[in-house]
Amino acid sequence: MNMMIASGDLGDLVCSGKFTRLCDNNICYTLDELAEKYQTSLDIHSVMRFVNTADDGKLYTLMAGYSPDSVMEEWEKSVYEQAGVAIRTDIYEELGSPELKNLDDFTNLLQQVKDNYPDIVPFAYNYSFTNDYIKIMTGATVNEDGFVDVDGKAVPFIMDPNLADYYKIMNDWYRKGFMTDENFAWTGTEDEELMLSGKLFAHSCNANTADMDNAKLEQAGLDFRCKTIIDMTTTQPGAHWISTNVGWRGLFIPKSCSDPERVLAFVKWIWSEEGQRLLLWGEEGKDWEWSEDKSYPIMNYNFESPDSAAGMKYWGWMYHDGKNNVLPGVGNEGDTYKARVALKEICEVNPVLGMLRMGADSNEQVIMDNLKDLYMNESTNIITAPSEEECSKRYQNMLQTARDMGADQLTEWANQKYVEKKSEYDKIKNNKE
Repeated sequence: MNMMIASGDLGDLVCSGKFTRLCDNNICYTLDELAEKYQTSLDIHSVMRFVNTADDGKLYTLMAGYSPDSVMEEWEKSVYEQAGVAIRTDIYEELGSPELKNLDDFTNLLQQVKDNYPDIVPFAYNYSFTNDYIKIMTGATVNEDGFVDVDGKAVPFIMDPNLADYYKIMNDWYRKGFMTDENFAWTGTEDEELMLSGKLFAHSCNANTADMDNAKLEQAGLDFRCKTIIDMTTTQPGAHWISTNVGWRGLFIPKSCSDPERVLAFVKWIWSEEGQRLLLWGEEGKDWEWSEDKSYPIMNYNFESPDSAAGMKYWGWMYHDGKNNVLPGVGNEGDTYKARVALKEICEVNPVLGMLRMGADSNEQVIMDNLKDLYMNESTNIITAPSEEECSKRYQNMLQTARDMGADQLTEWANQKYVEKKSEYDKIKNNKE
């Protein structure tokens, strides 16, 4: 991408998460200038415009995966994508299907698995999702970048005080032998592969993990299935998470575009309800039908695990608004939607934190990148400490190193923006259009 930017040739349309890099009027067109030039309206929700506006005050794209509160409320069955833990139902039932209301209950279950099934790894977490569900259960941030709100102040994610409880629990599990050392060296879907081999009881990944697992277990001819832990989400004391999401990638129209008018019309269609539904859901009447009250689609295929061999594949990840990508789950009989409903109940939405974007080559971005590296490197060291005392010591050492790297400086920078943007957002957050 950097080479393409340097060459000045980005083609006709760019799909990228590099917001700060591409929101540059020397590189890409602004939407408003194109709309004015080609005499077309954009019809963008005021909150969508606010959260997608670049630091230069201009609008270059709409980032995928975000909808304002009023839209989520209008489509009341919409939920948020987030993490989850899948467990094997056969082993769970053999152990008496114990109640799982909190992390203590889950810890006891993992101990039972270790005691009764010595060839089974009790717990693993996915490389990409980095154990977000357990973090949520302790009230810790799931972010590995950006900022969190601590007592009304925006601080770098690594300084979230709730991470102390998360590390304490994970260290306890590690010392009890619930996890393997290999887990910390994984770089892909090794947890899924371990489950499919029959050697894993529980793995932390996404809320749709059990449904995804079951499709693959059935295809592989295996005789066990998985279920998602749901009840614990709303009954674990202190369980909480803040959605700082303002979208994760966008469609940008570069200055090298050969036909900006046509491309603008195309992206407007993709952003429309019609475009999203066709790209995400397929053809109405063939791939899906509306529910009786038209509040969600009833799919004619497994949306969570589409059969690409049969031609079923959604392409809407190029853009979706955070609701159309989850509404198909309402009609599923699996765990995914129920898990996401529970996660929505303990969610607080604060997109302003996600708007604290640092310049691509700025000193602030350098500090944040260093903090991300520190977090990734030290998390394993903290979790694998030989004692609870050493775990706490290593955690405190990480915090001190973060401060030495400029965490306090980053906090000062963030709050200059956070206070102002939060005030602006609070004035419009309930806007209907």
